[in-house]
Amino acid sequence: MRTAILLVLIVGTAVVPVLGASTDTGVTISADGDQSYYLGEKVVLRGQSSSADIVYLFLTGPNLQATGVNLESPDEAVVSGDPDSFTVVKTDPDNTWEYSFYTANLNLDAGSYTLYAVSRPTAKNRFDDSTAYDSTSIILKKPFISAEISPTNVVKGQPFSVTGTAEGVPSEVLIWITGDSYVYTTQTPVNSDASFTFDADSAMSGGLPAGQNYLIVQHPMADNQFDFIVGGDYVRNVKQSNGRNVFKISGYGSLDGIDAADALTDAVSSQETGGDSTSDTYTIIPFRVSVY
Repeated sequence: MRTAILLVLIVGTAVVPVLGASTDTGVTISADGDQSYYLGEKVVLRGQSSSADIVYLFLTGPNLQATGVNLESPDEAVVSGDPDSFTVVKTDPDNTWEYSFYTANLNLDAGSYTLYAVSRPTAKNRFDDSTAYDSTSIILKKPFISAEISPTNVVKGQPFSVTGTAEGVPSEVLIWITGDSYVYTTQTPVNSDASFTFDADSAMSGGLPAGQNYLIVQHPMADNQFDFIVGGDYVRNVKQSNGRNVFKISGYGSLDGIDAADALTDAVSSQETGGDSTSDTYTIIPFRVSVY
């Protein structure tokens, strides 16, 4: 009977397999949190690489190149053998790595995505049995906004508050109030938990016209830029044609009350498309102002 012998080469204190050897080139990837995020949020990716000091990342998902794309430039497909086409992350001395994936301003659609970490610059269509890689899936959701007024019966000259949630955590929301010959706008910061609060003091409340008014809270969405703003006497669409007047909101011939509210919400709605995560969205609340 013959006995198989494993030959080894001893170099210093290291034992290096010569016959029947394999090298561990394992790499891992995971995403912090519950793997569900709003477009515009930061996704923290982390993992390990047992041998390589560089990890190559790429992304696949809705309307992207099936072979994978660069995380920072999703319109650019990764190319096997071209490290510069990948998102490159260096590993730390303990073989771990971390990368912050910022999903704002990337023109990504809402949907399910798969993130890959590879030990060598290899596109998905070139994977084989020798490819050391790992993947994790995430869901990117379209941001939305909600708001309410408290108290619901606003009394002229008495304080009231507007509170709500702006998912996707933009830096600010834009608050509009329109009424009879009246318009008011202000930007309100959004907290890290996506909540926001606008407190109207007695002076501001005292300027509201009695009767029917309309509160509109505008969300800038994934690009964190308001598409519709006040410019002089007009509401302007700053996303089209380097700025375009949509309607007049103050001065002679301007819209007010329900006409201004309808014109603004119609403009925002007409620019929204199913897959566009950068076009603004809004919520509207009619409310009445009494004098006592």
